[in-house]
Amino acid sequence: MTEGGIDRGAVDQFNRTHSDVQIEVRDYFDADGKTGWERLLTEIGAGNVPDILDMRGMPYMALAEKGYLENLWPYIENDPELGREGVLEAPLRAAEVNGGLYVIFNEVYINTLVGAESVVGNRYSWSLEELLEAFSAMPEDSTIFEYVYSRKDIFYYLMRMRLESYIDRKTGQCTFDGADFRSTLEFINSFPEESAWTDQDADEINREITKRILSGRQLLHFEVFARLVDIQWLDTSFGLGGRAAFIGFPTEDGSAGSSFYLPYGTRELAMSSACREKEAAWEFLRQILLPRYTDLSDNMLYERHVSALSINREDYERMIRFDMTQKNAVKQVRFLYGNEQAPVSCRAATQEELTRYEDFINSIDKIEFFDNTVYDIVEESAGPYFAGDKTLDETIQLIQNRVTLYVNENR
Repeated sequence: MTEGGIDRGAVDQFNRTHSDVQIEVRDYFDADGKTGWERLLTEIGAGNVPDILDMRGMPYMALAEKGYLENLWPYIENDPELGREGVLEAPLRAAEVNGGLYVIFNEVYINTLVGAESVVGNRYSWSLEELLEAFSAMPEDSTIFEYVYSRKDIFYYLMRMRLESYIDRKTGQCTFDGADFRSTLEFINSFPEESAWTDQDADEINREITKRILSGRQLLHFEVFARLVDIQWLDTSFGLGGRAAFIGFPTEDGSAGSSFYLPYGTRELAMSSACREKEAAWEFLRQILLPRYTDLSDNMLYERHVSALSINREDYERMIRFDMTQKNAVKQVRFLYGNEQAPVSCRAATQEELTRYEDFINSIDKIEFFDNTVYDIVEESAGPYFAGDKTLDETIQLIQNRVTLYVNENR
């Protein structure tokens, strides 16, 4: 088993209750971390694959495509305490590679772009051209995002979800030289090089952002959320008197523009296809998907600030009931941009809000397992273009060549 987000207590408990098979944790990492990933990947390439892998920071898509990882859907389906009806399927389906599920995790957030439904429409997807068309109808002094955001901020938000869409891991072909990526780079380049944010002026900046959002002079807001009751806060903050639309990031293929995002510290584990004790490995892995809130009172749930979307169906439904109960919902108070001028107190969620919430969740077909190396290549290669030292054509060709070479070297 690889070291990282491993629950040592769970390992110790497993070893105490199993005399026939034991889990040994191996640490591949040194102080810089990056060298550790390289050493582990070298070991895997040489056929020395751990039975269970901590997948945080690992190139999940590539390892799944190569056949190093075990498909975990059959284990979930045949587990007497789980089955597909025992898990929230949408986030797990988003993590599939060619129909197989090769990693499991216990909770997610939703990453999206929020705007007023009256401005951006009631939909879960749009293109960059449609985004710019909606923006063109706004008041003259409006901004697309927070006015303090820099080019680097926009690059991070847009690219972390989109990069895998330009890569075919199976064939090794890349499409960074297509019209979609070209227009995305041009769009990012239209933003300021430096952020206008300063810690010294943070309160004033937050007040200005709040004014812009509530007066309809900011088109979109980057938001990470998970709870049903969050819909009320989003409607009040971004709906301009109506409903908020979870329209997401622009895509050119018509797919949903939102994604699931794993909270920091979430365990994400996989079983290697070469594992010699697969049933024992599953017995350890399945603990991630079992209920965690069964013995907690409602007050304890509130005090723990449970905010993520649970993959276990029982826990998920417990949180739905919690948010649809008035005595719990009245405790929820959020502030727009930390600005106490705009507090939002939440009430018990309605059935209409639940339907809207679940329709949105089921529309999402992406999860953020991006390859850090690809991200670094693209960011580094785009730097001279953003600085005005290379043309767009030169930059695109460089990115196309470098990422294609990297993907094929690691096939």
